[in-house]
Formats: sequence, structure tokens, C-alpha cells
Amino acid sequence: MKVLLLGEFSGMHQNLAIGLRKHGIDVSVASDGDSWKNYSRDIDLSRNWHRHGVFYLLKILINIPNLAFYDVVQLNCPKPFSATPLFNKIAIKILKKINKNIFLGAHGMDTVYVNYALQGKLKYSIFQIPNIQNDPHVKQLKEMAYDDAELKLNNNVANLAKGIIASSPGYHLAYSEQFPTKTTYIPLPIDTEQHKYESSISENTNKIRFFLGMMEGRIIRKGTDIIHKVLLDLQEKHPNDVELTTVKSVPFNEYKKLLNNSHILCDQKYAYGIGLNGFIAQSKGLIVCGGADEAMYNALGEKDNRPIINLNTSEKEMLKSFEQLLDNKNKLKELSLKNREFVVKHHDSRIVAKKYIDFWKEKIQQR
Repeated sequence: MKVLLLGEFSGMHQNLAIGLRKHGIDVSVASDGDSWKNYSRDIDLSRNWHRHGVFYLLKILINIPNLAFYDVVQLNCPKPFSATPLFNKIAIKILKKINKNIFLGAHGMDTVYVNYALQGKLKYSIFQIPNIQNDPHVKQLKEMAYDDAELKLNNNVANLAKGIIASSPGYHLAYSEQFPTKTTYIPLPIDTEQHKYESSISENTNKIRFFLGMMEGRIIRKGTDIIHKVLLDLQEKHPNDVELTTVKSVPFNEYKKLLNNSHILCDQKYAYGIGLNGFIAQSKGLIVCGGADEAMYNALGEKDNRPIINLNTSEKEMLKSFEQLLDNKNKLKELSLKNREFVVKHHDSRIVAKKYIDFWKEKIQQR
């Protein structure tokens, strides 16, 4: 099987490619590196926004031979190219003509998901938080959800795709409503061999090092503004027990180095589960705090090991959860090991890749 992973989402395709190669799959990743995060890729599709769009078109056209003759093309979203809906519509039609099977990933804020969320059908959604509805990014998402070109592109790509793979219960709910026979849930992949367990936490650790990464443009959407406020309160109340590191929009390789010296990562609110940065932290042995809804554990079939500290709470409850960690320092090593165990069991790239392969083969055989 020859596979093209087109587009990038926080290193998801990079990690999936690692798992696929362990199964002997011939795989290429083509992307822009997810903008400033600059994830590695085999085919560079980054766009220079200081130059006219015609130069980006030429770049895509030059790469057409590199994007052809695959058994499977897995898109990271309905708009994998850094261009307009029309550009993406035409490009994906060309891809369909020169490749055997197109599959769609449901991993982010596309029109299917946003419209589903705007109807109030999700337990967690940024559209249900009253004080952020005037945020420019939230407004932009709402406008996108009603944009005719965006809607048509999303629906066209979903209809064209042989199958749709959602990486969280929320995305799965949204797509299953419109495309029930095409949609499945497969968790996000992470290369747990690359991110080895190296936690420095022990029963004798006195000062607990918290880490919070904030992404420019997504701070309010991820709820990291609230998490940051509570962590500052925690540090003020317990200055001898807490050390806080906060970074904003750092390159991925620098981010990984900063993680190594931390004990606890705070990831995100308004979500059923944690993101890839959270899985990297778990793999390294950090205790992770973020989305930890029962629906996420149920989707994974996990009944016993549920180690993520849930941040989908009030500020008061969040502070209480952090303080409980401080009060039980002697148990943090055990919790660290449980985080590693969880991510290896459910999100290791080899395990996740096998689920992708099985789903692709199933849908291709249906004809």
C-alpha cells in the first residue's frame, strides 16, 4: 500500500507516518508543516504569504507528480492547501483523478463540526461560553460556518471521500450525524518510542513544576487564559510548592525541550480529551491536566486507567484539583507512570496506524 498524508495538524500526520512505516507502508507526508510549528514533511507545500498567490499555484503544480499514484490519500481536513475554498476544490478534484482513494480527516474547526456545535449538540464547545462570543477568532469561525464556499467545499470533500476518520468524540458526533456509514473514530497517534519516559518527579520532590503552552490566536478558544489565571493563583497561594513555566507559540522542537524539565502539563479546556501536545507530555511521564470527559475514555474502551486531571470545571474546582496534587506529592510518581501507560496503550503510533490501515482496506473493498 502506498499512502499520501496531505496536510498537517499539530504533527498528527508526522506521527501517523511513523506508525505506518513500522507496518511496512510506503508513506509520504505533504504539508506546510502546520505553519510556524514547522513539523517535518517529505513534500514541502508551505506558502510564502508575502508573494502573489500565483507562486503558490506554481509550487503545487510542480509537485503534482509527487502527489500522484497513491492507493490512499488521507486529507487532514477539507482544506489541506493554504488557499481559498475554490483552489482546494479544484486541487482535490485533480487529486481524485490521479489517485485511487481519498479519505478525509475530521480533526478541527471545519464547517460540519462548527455547525454541529452551534446547534448546542456538544457537551463542550467554545460557542457555549458567553464571554468569548465577541472574540475575533470565534466570530471568524461562525462566519466560516455560514460561508457558502466553505460549506460546499466541506460537503463536497466529505461526499467524495471513501471514509472519514475523526480523532475525538466531538468530531465523531458531528460527522456521524451527516455521514453515519462513512465515519469512524480513531484516536490521535504519537510516537511513544521517540518521546521516552524521563520524568524527574519522585516521592521526595518538593517543588512541583507546572508547564502551560499558549498558542497565539487560540488562547481563548483553548481556555488557556483561564488555566493561566488559576495557575497564577496557585503559585501565589503556594510559592514554595509551585514553579510555573508559561510559553507562547514556540517552535515544536523548543517546546519539547521545555517539557523535559516539567512535572505537570496543563493542556486545554472545552474539549472531550487532550491534544497531541498532551500525549507527548504523557509519553514523557508528565501528569497531564486537560479535557478528560467520560465519553473520551468510553470511546477508547478504557475503564480502569483514567489518569488525566479534568479541567472542564469552574475556576474554583480547577484550583482545588491542582491543590490536591500538591497535597499528594507522594502519589505523583505513580500518576506519572499511569499517564505513560495510558498513552502507550491507546495512542502509540503503531497501534493507531493499524486502525487506519484496517479502516482504509475495509472502505476500499466496499467499492
